[in-house]
Amino acid sequence: MTKEKIKTGGGLIMILLGVLDAGNLIKLGTFHGLLFFIAVILMAEMGISFLYQKKAQKELKFLKKLLLILAVIEATIFQFNSYHLLIGNYPELTLNLNAAKITNFDKNSHENISSGVTSFEFTGINTPIGTLTFEAESSVKDQAAFYVAMSDDSHSASLRNNAANAVVLKNNIRSQTVPCNFSGNVHDMVINFYTDEGEYIHLDKIIINKPIYFHVSWLRFFIFLSIAMAVYILNESEILKHTYAEKKKLVHVTAAVFTIVLIISGLWVTQLARRHNGYGSIADDFRSEGGNQISQEIVDAFEAGHTYLNIEASEELLALENPYDGSQREAAGIGYPWDHLLYNGKIYSYYGIAPVILLFLPYHLLTGYYFPAVWAVYLFCCIGVIFMTKFYLCFIEKFFSQIRASLALTGLFLIQLTCGIWYCFGTALFYEIAQSSGFAMIMPGVYFLLRSDIMGNGKVKHGSLALSSIFMSLSVLCRPTLAVYCICAMIPIFGGFLKRRKEKMPIFTKQTIFYFLCALLPYMIIGGAQMIYNYVRFGSITDFGIDYSLTINDFTSAQYHTHFVLIGAFSYLFQFPIFIERFPFFYPGSAYQFNPQGFYFIATGASFGLLWRAPQLLAYAKAKQAYQLSKHPDKILYFLTVLFVSILAPSAILISIWESGYGARYSVDFAWQILIGAFVICFLIYQHCQKNTQNLLNKIMTASCVTSLILFIGQLYAWFGSGFALEFQSFARLFEFWI
Repeated sequence: MTKEKIKTGGGLIMILLGVLDAGNLIKLGTFHGLLFFIAVILMAEMGISFLYQKKAQKELKFLKKLLLILAVIEATIFQFNSYHLLIGNYPELTLNLNAAKITNFDKNSHENISSGVTSFEFTGINTPIGTLTFEAESSVKDQAAFYVAMSDDSHSASLRNNAANAVVLKNNIRSQTVPCNFSGNVHDMVINFYTDEGEYIHLDKIIINKPIYFHVSWLRFFIFLSIAMAVYILNESEILKHTYAEKKKLVHVTAAVFTIVLIISGLWVTQLARRHNGYGSIADDFRSEGGNQISQEIVDAFEAGHTYLNIEASEELLALENPYDGSQREAAGIGYPWDHLLYNGKIYSYYGIAPVILLFLPYHLLTGYYFPAVWAVYLFCCIGVIFMTKFYLCFIEKFFSQIRASLALTGLFLIQLTCGIWYCFGTALFYEIAQSSGFAMIMPGVYFLLRSDIMGNGKVKHGSLALSSIFMSLSVLCRPTLAVYCICAMIPIFGGFLKRRKEKMPIFTKQTIFYFLCALLPYMIIGGAQMIYNYVRFGSITDFGIDYSLTINDFTSAQYHTHFVLIGAFSYLFQFPIFIERFPFFYPGSAYQFNPQGFYFIATGASFGLLWRAPQLLAYAKAKQAYQLSKHPDKILYFLTVLFVSILAPSAILISIWESGYGARYSVDFAWQILIGAFVICFLIYQHCQKNTQNLLNKIMTASCVTSLILFIGQLYAWFGSGFALEFQSFARLFEFWI
């Protein structure tokens, strides 16, 4: 009998045993499902072996090995606690609540009587305890926490406080049981849980030594399989070792799939936000009779024919010596509209009017309802994400079509994960409307600017140039901060004019006039409308009104401090990840203030330095070398464009937001711009490297994608985790195998 026949026969027997295990015809107790898992892996391995014989590919060979490795990891490391009770004598027992000393608990209803502490004291247990199971559920929360103090053979004279704890998640049976590492017999035990006002925890049973059953997570298995295969393919696949130009279709299809995954992920977060904020049906969302500062208040003001909001400033507010001083408002106990503007006795909005004119106002005029902010943010985010992909692929095709296809894909992955728009998904305040709508306008703007061919080879596309100017100028009407990029756009626009001179075309012709009309007229019209809007409100075409904000500080008196600028710069660019023993393992802290000796506002935490999420920023150290390596005749123009777009403009924004403090979502205004400049340097150097160095750089890019994904998940987990506790904590338990 040959080795292959023995292997095949053994595999078929294991598959048969797996089928019997799945049908519960074999009693394996704690390890029910183990044989079925092995059978599935064997069938997959046999299928891959068959394909490999038909068409030998190293990807299939790697997949076979990977399946085996992941199967071993899944059956051992991630089932760590299923083996917990194998060594030792651990009799399963349901604790008798009637025999315990109980406070604040009704034995009939099995619920706490009132809020506060509920306690169970058990004495004389004298039994080894390897697991504790709490069959419990909170009436208002997605989790119920239990805290255990106990005495055992190693500490018998008194109780060890906080010896164990359990966080039971709603609809998560596995979370009911936690492993315990006590020594010998447990003698006495006190179990506490805490409830808020109006909260009741229903506790059916407390069980000791209930086994933790073997349970394969196919989601976890697929995640590790996908990441490992992606890393292998990006580095070793012969297909992706070809240039972008040679595999353009494959890169574009992959980019499209990746973008769709991002959009679906954003939809999932949006739906979680809706559920946690008590939204009804989606149809009800679009029949909303109210909204926020942008989605309703500006709409109502415009329909009423004026620029001030239909909100009356109270006489008490106007009577204050300085109504912009929050301490005076607080001392007088005066209510006021937060983050609105007060000017000459009227209430205004600082936030841009483009989303109002383009979406909220037309919707209200047509339907009589207010467009739901939660779906507006989702829509704007998706538009920005889609055009981020289109812009990046256009950037690669125009300037770096000879880099490896894998390198082009990893660059897309990095720029999407680090762009900052993900902190707007799932929240629907007017802040996120402003930022997401600005992102939705700036991305088509830069895409059409590249597509217009005013930079690089090709005849200028005037339609794309006009679209670029329209979207770029609209971005300022969404978010005034983005005006700096409109200024930056003048550099390539001037370069397009110089391009005509190089082609020895007459300067003053109808075509030249048409070129400048396409390039500049939208800025003049839309920018002029913004100036008129500013003048009507505040008597100045350049005053957006932020100094008149009713917010954290009196902005009319706030003084610039370089220390505050450096706080933001460190937080956004350099702050280190914090390692923790819980998922997601690398966690962002709040912004460090470095003893500011003054007031610095922390709007939101979740601070990770961009450098750690995209170490390609280190390429700026090689900027001079990249410039020297470039042989492009227009490299001075390109250098100035990168300098302004990727360094000077982001720096100006970083400096300007010192007054508003730190907020993770602000990075959407500058993060991708900084990274695109780093990519220019990386790809220029890559094109002039030896083959082995190129392979190394490709591996570094791929490794950066993995670390960026880990930190991306960590930052989103910190951003949304407290609000979406059930979903995120259930997902976290897939990886916290020791709990």
